[in-house]
Order: sequence, then C-alpha cells, then structure tokens
Amino acid sequence: MDSGTDSLCTMVHIVPTHFFSPDLTSVGRMPMTRPLASRSGHDSISLDGEWRFQLVSSPDAAPEGWLEADTSASEWGPIEVPGVWTRQNTGDFPHYTNVVMPWGGNPPDVPIENPTGLYRTSFERPAGDRVVIEFGGFESMLVLWCNGKFVGMGKDSRLASSFDLTAFLHEGGNELAVLVSRWSDATWIEDQDHWYHGGLHRSVTLTTTSATWIDDVVIAADYDVQANTGSVDVTAHVGTMGNLAAGWTVSVSVPELGISQDVTIEADPENTGIATLTAAHEHPGRIGVAAFADLPVEPWSAESPRLYDVEVSLLDPEGKESETIALRTGFRNLRIADRTLFINGAPIMICGVNRHDHHPDTGKTLTAEEIREELVLMKTFNINAVRTAHYPNDPVLLDLCDELGLYVLVEANVESHARQTSLTASGLFDNAIMDRVRRMVLRDRSHTCIIGWSLGNESGEAPVHAAAAAWIRATEPTRYVHYEGGFNKNYSHRGEGRQQQREAAPTAIERLISDVVCPMYATVDQITSWARWAEETKLDDRPLILCEYSHAMGNSNGGLSDYWEAFWSEPALGGGFVWDWRDQGLREHADDGTEWFAYGGHYKDDPNDVNFCINGLVDPDLRPHPGLHELKWLARPVVVTVDDDWLTVASRRSHRDTSDLIIRWHQEVDGVPTGHGGLLDIDPVEPGESLRIPRAELVAGDGVGGFNTLIFTVELKHDTSWASAGHVVAHDQHIEDVGTATPLADAKSVSSTSEELVSTLDPRPTVWRAPTDNDGVSQGWLGEVLGVRPFWISWGLQTADLPHSSTVTPHADGSVHRVDEIVIPDDWSDVPRVGMVVDVDPRLGNLRWFGPGPGETYPDRRSASLISTWESTVDDQYHPFVFPQEHGAHVDAHWFELTDESGAGLRITGHPTVIFSARRHSDDALTNATTLAELTRHDAIEVHVDAAVRGLGTAACGPDTTEEHIVGPGTYRLEWTITPIG
Repeated sequence: MDSGTDSLCTMVHIVPTHFFSPDLTSVGRMPMTRPLASRSGHDSISLDGEWRFQLVSSPDAAPEGWLEADTSASEWGPIEVPGVWTRQNTGDFPHYTNVVMPWGGNPPDVPIENPTGLYRTSFERPAGDRVVIEFGGFESMLVLWCNGKFVGMGKDSRLASSFDLTAFLHEGGNELAVLVSRWSDATWIEDQDHWYHGGLHRSVTLTTTSATWIDDVVIAADYDVQANTGSVDVTAHVGTMGNLAAGWTVSVSVPELGISQDVTIEADPENTGIATLTAAHEHPGRIGVAAFADLPVEPWSAESPRLYDVEVSLLDPEGKESETIALRTGFRNLRIADRTLFINGAPIMICGVNRHDHHPDTGKTLTAEEIREELVLMKTFNINAVRTAHYPNDPVLLDLCDELGLYVLVEANVESHARQTSLTASGLFDNAIMDRVRRMVLRDRSHTCIIGWSLGNESGEAPVHAAAAAWIRATEPTRYVHYEGGFNKNYSHRGEGRQQQREAAPTAIERLISDVVCPMYATVDQITSWARWAEETKLDDRPLILCEYSHAMGNSNGGLSDYWEAFWSEPALGGGFVWDWRDQGLREHADDGTEWFAYGGHYKDDPNDVNFCINGLVDPDLRPHPGLHELKWLARPVVVTVDDDWLTVASRRSHRDTSDLIIRWHQEVDGVPTGHGGLLDIDPVEPGESLRIPRAELVAGDGVGGFNTLIFTVELKHDTSWASAGHVVAHDQHIEDVGTATPLADAKSVSSTSEELVSTLDPRPTVWRAPTDNDGVSQGWLGEVLGVRPFWISWGLQTADLPHSSTVTPHADGSVHRVDEIVIPDDWSDVPRVGMVVDVDPRLGNLRWFGPGPGETYPDRRSASLISTWESTVDDQYHPFVFPQEHGAHVDAHWFELTDESGAGLRITGHPTVIFSARRHSDDALTNATTLAELTRHDAIEVHVDAAVRGLGTAACGPDTTEEHIVGPGTYRLEWTITPIG
C-alpha cells in the first residue's frame, strides 16, 4: 500500500472516491490462488458466526469513530456471517432485476443512496508467523480495517478476496472492521439475472502459516487415449516473508500409484554483483515442478469420476516437514475436432443446467451439504453438466463435481446486460474484466471437472473479450473458451425478427472469443440448419453447444424432445444447458402461516422484473418440475427398442459399459401386469454400441384383447455416491397391440349415490386455461416485451359464450353418452384449449386413469410418459408453482375415474381418448392468484375434459410451441361417456 492510498484513508469513516473507479479493482488484496483447505502444519480458523452489525445509508454515512465504537450500543445488532443482510431483518431488502440496473444513470456512476453494512468482530491472534484473512464472497465492495488500520479493499462479489493481516495484529485480542457497500461501479458488470443482495455471503477464514509456506499448487493432469496412461505436472509455489534460503524442498507423491518426487526450490539470488546478475535473470521463481508420466491410471469422466490423492509437502533445509497439503485430481483429456467435443477420446453429449448460488431462506449462502443435495438430485435426473451462471459458484461446488462426476463450464463474473453493447466497447471496464477472468482461472484451473472457461454473459462483443480469451489460452489451454456474446446477434426466436444463423465461415473475432458455437434460445430449425451446413461445407469445425435453451419458467419445457431429437441426430450438436436449475424464489409466510415464495416487486424493489427469476427445473425447495422428468428421459443412458423378434439395447454412454446396470421388463394388458423378468445374463454393452437379443428371452403372455405393452426399466445394480441400487436411470415402452382398453372395475353394483353424482353434472364448454408463464397474459410486462398472447384477454376467452352443440344419451345403467361439438371462430387463431369443464363433488378425491403417466402430460411435453393404469389423488395433481398457473393435464387418456373413500364415484371414458385434468383449484383462482398465499381452493373438484389443449412451448424467453401444437379455429368434436361406479 503506497503512502498516497494510506493518506486517503486517514478519515476512516469515509471511503475514498477513487475506490469507486472501474480501473481500481483492489487495494492490498493478495493474488488469487486455489483454496488449500486440507493442510497440516498450520491453523485454519473460521470467523463464521455472530458478528456485530450496523446498516447505514451510504459509505459516507458511517459514523465517526465506528472502527473503535462500543458495539453494544443500540445502533449495533447481531448478524450471522456468512449471510446476506437483506435476509436478516435489517430493513434493507433484496432487489430483483434481469436487464435493467437497480438505479438510473450511466456507468460507472453509483447512487448516493447506497446501503452499507458495517461489520465488527474480534479474535485472539493465532499462533504462526503469518496470518491471512479470506472473505469468500461479498456484495459488492469490501473495505477492511484491522485494529483501526486500513488493510485493503476488494471488488468482485463471487470470488474470494484475501489480505495479509500479519503486520496489523497485536498479541492477544484483535479487532476487525469491515465495510461492505451494496452498490459500486463493479455492479455495472454484475448486472446478472438474479437477486441483488448485500453482505458477506460466503465464509470468512483466518489461515496461519510459518515464515515459508506453500502459496499455491497447480495440478495439470492429462490422459493419453492411445496408450491408456496418465501424466501429471504438479507445480508448487512457495512463499516466504523474506529471502528464500537454499535447501527448501517440495515433495510430491501420489500414494495410490506408489510414486513420489522431491524437487528443490531455488534460493533467491543475491543481487550483489555482476557475477550474480545472470543467475538472477534466469531465476525461475519460487516454484517446484514434479512431473510424472506413463502412469497406469483410470481416466476421469462424469460417468466414472475416478480421483487420485495427491500430497504436496514442504520440507525445510534440514528435511523437516513444514506443512503438507492433500489434494485430489483426475486424469482427463479434452479436445475439440470435427465439430465434436471429445473427453478421453469419446464424443460427449452435454445434458446441462445453468446454476446460481441460491437458497430460498438465506439468499446466496449455502452449506456444503446443501450444494451436495442439489448435485445429487441433478445426477439422479441424468444431468451431467453445470454452467456456473453467471459467475464462479461457491468453490465447494467444484470439489463436489470432481467427486460426483459433473462437467463444469465456469463463467467469469462479468455481465453488463443493461449496457450490453456500449459498456464493454467503451474500455472503461477492461481492467476489471481481465482481472475477473484471470482470478477465475487461477482459482479453479486444477479442478478435473472443468471442461470450459466462459468469459461472462450478455456483455456484447469487444476487444477485451479477445484479450481475455488469449490470456486463458496462454495460461490454461487444456479447456475450451466459451462466450455467447459473439453469436446472439445471429439468432432470434421472436416474431418478425426471427433469423437463421449466418451460414458463413466464422469471423476472426468469433474464432478468438469462442471455441464453441454457443447461442442462447436458438430454435431447433436454426441449430439443425447450422449443423447440416457446417457438416456439408466444413467451414466451421466447432461444435454447437447451447449455453441456454428450453427456458424452464413455470410449467414449461414444451418442445424439449425436439431439441434432443436434433442433438442425437446431428453430430455437430453437442447438447446444451437448460435455463435454469432452480427457481430463485425467497421463502415468506402469510399471516395465516401459508408458505409462499417472493419474486421481484415483493420487497418494493423498483424497477424489477417480476417473476422472471422463477424459471427453474425445480422449485426453490428443490421439488422437481414436470420438465425435469422429461429431461431425464431424453438424456437416458440406455435405450431399449423392440423390432419383430429382437430386442436392441443401445448405450448412449461415452466412457463406461453397462455392467453396472440391470435391465428389467414387464408386460401389461390394459395397464395391468401380466408378466415380468430381468435381462440378467446379457453381455455388457460398450459405450456407443448396441446389443441385439432374441425376443424369446422374454417369456410374456399373448395379451390378446387389450392394450398390450412391454415396459423396460434400466436400474443401478449397486449403490453409488449419488443413488442407491435399484435407482431407475432409463425406461422405454413398446406397444405390442392396441386393442380396446377397458377398466377392470365394472359398473354392475352401482350405488344410488354414484348415479346421483352423474345425473347432477352440468358440463359447459370452455377455451380458457389459467395462463402459464409462457402464455404470458397474466403479466402485462411479458405481453409487451416478449410478444406472447395478450389477445386472449382482448378476445374475452375467459368468459366467452362459445357456439356449441351437445347430444346427450342416457342409458339404463346410469351412464350418459355425450357428443359435444365446439366451434372456434376463424378470428381466434390461437386458443388455450377446447373442451368441457364440470364441477364434481369434492369427496371424489381418488384418481385413477389409463393413459400416459405417471405425471402430467401436454402435447409438446409427453416423451417421458408410460401408457399404463395409474393411481393418484386429486390433491397430488397440484403443483405449487411459485406463480400459480395451469398444470395437471393428461393427454390421450382412454378413461379416468374419480372416487371417494368407499369406491363410489364416476368414470369418464373417451372415444377413443380425451385430455383431462382434475384439480381443487379452479382456473379462475389460478388465473387471479400471483402467489401461493393468494391461491384459494375451489369448493368442488374442477374437471376438464378436452378435445384439444395448446402446447406449452417456452415463449417467456425462447421459441413458442410448434405449429402442430397450436389450437386454432375450426369445429372440435368430443365424444365421451360418464358412468357411475362403486
């Protein structure tokens, strides 16, 4: 720290103005290194827990003398660290925007009203020659004092900032003071689609070392596909508080492989005369490199995440161990060629998700156990990759991805969405952007799970991106560089502006900034067209991997199967990352105790982007959405098909055979099992290969007279780190014969109650459904910005009096046969549904049906379903989407039944099938509610029996449903029978 900076901090209650300059990214902050937690020979002391806290309106509002003030005074209160203050009742609240900045003005301006947290804690000086403090993450600028003395400043909310406290400490008690301003110039490049918070959201740790220590360890492991051997270079960086004396040694070993190597660290040269200048000039630095080759290793992949322990010890000149660091590494090779991403010589398909650090209670603070829970859930749904959107996630994530087996695309903490083009082009933030990219790579480069480096998100295309990409390739060339900013100008999915990707050789800047073609929300037609053009012309040898697609907002992911059909069909398409993993709702409770989840605007945060942060494959509390089940099936690792007298078992894996799996089968007639068995003795199927098995291996019945199917499940044989034996990783169904599907229960013993239930029903025609987020009509801002369907309102569909006719034929058994014809006018080019709705006695809460299941199905999201007889309840049809909306439909049902606890009720049979839903929440209630707390239950069960239902699509941010799944004008005929049962 120079004297100029020191003088600027003499008024310690004021943060110097130049701290809010983009050119200044830190003061006194130590260089970024990999976290080295597993160390012996030193102490690591957590400062997590209760600190004293005061919130003021701006950095300049910090009271005089706050560094030494008595924190028992009324203006000071307790706060938990780690944790954002915006979730700890401080009077300052979260703020959600997607594109717009939380304040007006131009970069790099910072608002005068800038909530600022003042933190205080004390600690005893730990033993050791050197003491370093690390702040794992803070939002958005941190200034540190120790014992009243200025220590340093740092920006970059999502990476750690470390400071050497040694010179500032006293023996005995010591006082830390930390100022965190919520906004800074850095916020302009942290304009990401998630909540703005404030505070210390990751752990704070003290680390002690001796006067000479291991400062960093860089592991570069590779795998030779042809030789089936591994190699690894381990570089130890040694730090010292003075000159390094001769004789210090680093010892590196891989115990499981029985290898070790001692490397002498060169002493610092003495620049005392001409004779030593050459030695000084050629001094390699305080590093030692241990290199091992031709190692008999098993390679690491997401399918087989094999790791090896690496021990790095520092020995003093007498050979005494000073400290030892324990790390883990895997041997993995990555290359891109011929429009394909290869891991260990095999092409891989990315089934990825975009992930934020988010928790519904704490905002951005998660424990290692909570992060593991997320990743285990991903693995159980066949997800194999994570993009850390849009910043480096908590470093624990990478340790767990190494262990569990998930590929990771790490993204730099850079997004200037509000000024996407002009800000990066201005050059104002070049130093900050380069600093963030460098720090990301320096922290994470030794993790085996990382396959790519992202330069950031939605920040235009500028020379700084080319410079950052060049620095990465020079420093860490074993992964690919990713950046979507150069591609999205060539893609559009919105109305008149829809374009095809430019079919031409990539420009020089595109080549510089991205080794993969990585647009967001491109249509299936666009990516398929590009893939075929690239294969035919050979003008682009990069694979296309979508950085975002199938926007999972609310009840969504319609058309996901179309993407995966393209992925599996076109070699140049390498998959993609669904946006996103988890709804970013914040848990709240109504006065009556009802739990609900908040989104933009609920904290008087203005401007805001409402519920656009609610777009995950799982709820805020990790309950899977229906789209996640669809994704699991589309990415299944094994496919079983039936062709005449043969079964074909095809492996879609890249790296391991199927010896860890078992395939079971069972036959059903009308959804009732008639035979079962296991394919127990088949040979393992090699990656990418298939095995044909004679159909005679299955001893199944003839299934005469009904709807006859074969169902195959693929299960884990043994427990794994992420699932137990018996976990189903894949399923397939083969329809043997389509007979007449009939329910087992007959109607020969029908109570008068059941007959009355049927006779009192009064179906009425409807075209309305409670809008999904993709329909958009319930949120005006969506209708205007994204061009979804506000015309449903202007047409009056919710209360429309529809032209229709009904033919009703009662029968002696109490059943009623209906033929309803509903006319959709020519002007109504796109309606939600066409069918009948009827209120049913609320006691009929048991549900049974024959058709696709077990979950809900829609015309463009049904691939994961199996046709069978399913049992559920009306209550279980409810999915508590954060923003209430349409859900619970079942397409192509042959029949369904609603009964009470005694078995009395009704059956509705389609001729040949119907689309149905049965819910305790009416369409009106779902339409009018904006949160779960506002959602009221219907007095009856609302049952829809439809002839057509619109697809879901992803129009909230992405392509709409395809033309074939749009419900347009015409006459719709619905033939169905209502029968009393019980």
